Amino acid sequence: MPLLSFIAFNAILFCAVVCDVWRHRIPNLIPLLLAIAGLLLAAPEGLSQVASRAEAVVLVGAVAGALWLRGWIGGGDLKLLTACAVWAPLGSLPLFVLALGLASGVQGLAALALAEVRGRASLAGAAHSHIPYALSIAGAGFVWSLVQLQM
Repeated sequence: MPLLSFIAFNAILFCAVVCDVWRHRIPNLIPLLLAIAGLLLAAPEGLSQVASRAEAVVLVGAVAGALWLRGWIGGGDLKLLTACAVWAPLGSLPLFVLALGLASGVQGLAALALAEVRGRASLAGAAHSHIPYALSIAGAGFVWSLVQLQM
């Protein structure tokens, strides 16, 4: 991944975090910009890479869509995750998923700790507070893109 692509990818994710933390929503423009930047700055080379990225988008969209249908993530998170997949060939998704799982775990523990400080030290109490999942998505995206930058 070229440095310009790394900067653009992470800057757009940072914007998503700021919006999610302050406004509790991710404007549609942010995932749209992320997807367009992925097509322009990380353009797939060859038909096999186009197919690989299309498979990644479909897979991530399907899994994130299922999570959204269950109410476990918001619609902005669904769109942001799917837009991230535009950048990633299918083979690089395991790293992103691993990083996302770790970031989500850390964020979940932090939410529980904050709930305890606020006197709602339970999963139910923590679930009633807004947890800006864009933070975990951006953390995973940063780790993934950092590895891609090294390649």
